[in-house]
Amino acid sequence: MSHQTIIEAVVKSIGMICSEFRSHPTRFFTENDIVCRFYSILQEDLPVRKALDKDGHQHFLVHREYPTPFRCDMSDGKFEVKDDDARTEGGGKYRRGHYDIVVLDPDFVGRHPHEVIRAQDYQLFKEKVASEVDTYGPPIVYGLEFMYRRDPLRYSRGTDREKGIEIFKSSVEQDADKLLVSRDRGFMDQIGMLTFVKGSPEKICSVLRDKLLRRDEVVLCFAD
Repeated sequence: MSHQTIIEAVVKSIGMICSEFRSHPTRFFTENDIVCRFYSILQEDLPVRKALDKDGHQHFLVHREYPTPFRCDMSDGKFEVKDDDARTEGGGKYRRGHYDIVVLDPDFVGRHPHEVIRAQDYQLFKEKVASEVDTYGPPIVYGLEFMYRRDPLRYSRGTDREKGIEIFKSSVEQDADKLLVSRDRGFMDQIGMLTFVKGSPEKICSVLRDKLLRRDEVVLCFAD
């Protein structure tokens, strides 16, 4: 299965989940509901869902909560990649982040054993995968993050009327930055920041479009 076939399946699935959200927003109580529904749609839409690893074991191509290939700081609404020897204020190492959904490259799966592909062993993954990105390309064909605002956004009272909007925008951009850095480092080919907003006034939806659609990776889905 070519990368383009995978990309087309993901794009089609994005269109389907956005259409379903617009038509039936009450189906989704939580962000996790949307992620799980998208996972189900994508699994059905991919022409090939599994690949054999180096040892002949089966792997699904679509995975949830896949770990980042770097340590990072996502406290206080920011996103910052951290060196392995950097320490938190408490003296510990920074943790890795996770992606909501990834679609693995079948060729990447075929080159490695299970322990490398699952990426839980940070040092092993860095040793086996980071060094081959320039040769083979990204191990992830498509990486996706999801954000769901299930309660209406409102203008705040006082001088800072857009405070709530800005907080939501910052949360979206934090995850979008995680994807962007992952792509820039050669870990991902395509990225998508899927953002769902329910019940917010059209004026606020318009503000969000203006603030967020400047970023190519952001997909906005609104519902009444």
